[in-house]
Amino acid sequence: MYRVLRLSLFGLLTLLLVSSCTYSFRKAATPHRGSLEKPISATVRLVKHAMGETLVPVSPQRIVALDPFLAEDALALGVKLVGAPQKNLSELQLCYDQCLNIKDIGWRPTNIERIVALKPDLILGSTIDNKETYKLLSHIAPTVLYKYSFEEWKDTFIQAANALNKTESAQMVLAKYNTRLAQFKAKMGNRLQKTVVSFLSPRPEIMVVFTKKSFSGLILKEADVARPTSQMLHKEATPGKGGNIAYNLSRELLEDVDGDVLFVSPTSTANTTSQKVLQKLRSEPLWSKLKVVQQGKVYLVRDYWICCGSIAANRVLDDLFKYLLNE
Repeated sequence: MYRVLRLSLFGLLTLLLVSSCTYSFRKAATPHRGSLEKPISATVRLVKHAMGETLVPVSPQRIVALDPFLAEDALALGVKLVGAPQKNLSELQLCYDQCLNIKDIGWRPTNIERIVALKPDLILGSTIDNKETYKLLSHIAPTVLYKYSFEEWKDTFIQAANALNKTESAQMVLAKYNTRLAQFKAKMGNRLQKTVVSFLSPRPEIMVVFTKKSFSGLILKEADVARPTSQMLHKEATPGKGGNIAYNLSRELLEDVDGDVLFVSPTSTANTTSQKVLQKLRSEPLWSKLKVVQQGKVYLVRDYWICCGSIAANRVLDDLFKYLLNE
């Protein structure tokens, strides 16, 4: 991750020029400590975040999102981005025109030189991957970092919306999500606890099972959907078998993912590797013996079941409406 600090000479010179400009702006705009809660000006706002407090533009025009879920949150609010990790955005399949002009800044590692070239006026990120480079990023543009966990994705969404001056819009997005949840539960009725929904993510060398503490696990819990016993476990409950968020499943225990409906995300359904992973899964001796396979209730989904924000959460709901309610 420290490779991002090795900038080319051109990148360093550009960074120094940007640093001198942004430093002058902050020095002129930063108020005394006693007035932090007061409006700064018609063009600048003070935003609190995981790394402290930062002055950000009231109406930022060139926004870079460092992490996939923060890019997701911005797009859910109708905000245009100039830079973000493109690979992960493609998994959402909901960007279309919004994503056409977004420059790829990479992810793990992030390409700092590309961010400099984009001349952002606001950078959004998380403390998961960007804590070490926060000072460097802050010299490029006002930077706000937020903590993230699957259980707190809604809180992160609201905080990011605050930085973008879109809090009311975020509340509307979450209200619509909650309405859809209620509609799903009402239409399912007493079938909810009778329909066991399982989720498996096969990889080239391993099979990963996601528990109720995972991103999609929390959404399924909100939707009151029943889960297999193997996906309700915590690592404290059965050491070696159930993980807190996810755990590796041995092929001998494939029957643990059986249920009434099985969602499978082989990393990406669009590439050759994923197709090979699926072929390998289907060739497993125990695969054809699963009740869910025999009943034809196995459905392919994409990585939005694994992570991370408001758009992904709605995509999971889309799949529940489509495959459980045939809508």
